[in-house]
Amino acid sequence: IKVLGANISDIRKMFLLEAAMIGFGGGLMGVALSYLISFGLNEGVARIYGQQSMGGVGQMSVIVPELAIIAVIFATFIGIVSGYLPARRAMNLSALEAIRNE
Repeated sequence: IKVLGANISDIRKMFLLEAAMIGFGGGLMGVALSYLISFGLNEGVARIYGQQSMGGVGQMSVIVPELAIIAVIFATFIGIVSGYLPARRAMNLSALEAIRNE
């Protein structure tokens, strides 16, 4: 990337943005999966006991929206933190070393 004229801060931003997007996407998928599992669990328990779903009253599993938002933010933050080391490595890599390794 340095060969193309990118400076060090551009490389860092690219790596961290990519890591944040991966973390955000993973957080969204995790929240969606959690809601599906929660819905299935509530419906399964309601069928076993012969009850109908009563809009949150008496449900076994409830996920509050604030928790889902915090989970997505946390996953994004973890993505950024985990992307920092590869970003630092890419910033310190010389253009000649990168070409040699490819």
